[in-house]
Amino acid sequence: MIIVVAIFLGMSLGVSLAAPPGPITAMIVDRSMTSVMKGFMIGMGAMSADFILMVITLGFRSFVDLNAYDRYIFLVGGIFFIFLSLGILRSHYSGNMKTTGSNRNYFSGLFLGLVNPMQIAWWLTAGLSIFQRFGTEPFYFLFLGIVMWVAFLTYAINRSVLKYGKKLADGIKLFSFVILVSFGVFFIYYGINLFLK
Repeated sequence: MIIVVAIFLGMSLGVSLAAPPGPITAMIVDRSMTSVMKGFMIGMGAMSADFILMVITLGFRSFVDLNAYDRYIFLVGGIFFIFLSLGILRSHYSGNMKTTGSNRNYFSGLFLGLVNPMQIAWWLTAGLSIFQRFGTEPFYFLFLGIVMWVAFLTYAINRSVLKYGKKLADGIKLFSFVILVSFGVFFIYYGINLFLK
């Protein structure tokens, strides 16, 4: 594959995986209000989960049927997202902008990515089909696309809250809560339906 095409395709795939509104984005947005680094570490944890899912999907695609575990993935993911949404609802914006991150944010993002049905489904569908069509080259640049998107998003959210203060922070908190609880309820509902089939 021509290197320019691989770079463009890989980075576009990275943005397509990281940018859509969803549980990961909601957590990145929520953490970014108080610290760019906290939001960034959530994103890097989720990206590490993508790497693990990529290895499992591409390396063991002939031996492991992840579809057999769909019901458990949806239930665990849904419960975890409800738990996170309640934490966001209880949190208070103080206006204190801390500049440090922590390993806790990284591991929260990692676990969030590993139980996120949307992320798993992306690798089992789009990720696998891209691999079968173009090979591994685009994936070298997929993670660069994710890093660039997360860096842009965290900085933009943090600067916006610094400028507009509590009113924007409350709106972002509500957005993050609604996204997480909506996906949580949907995933639990879908998981229960899979058990009942």
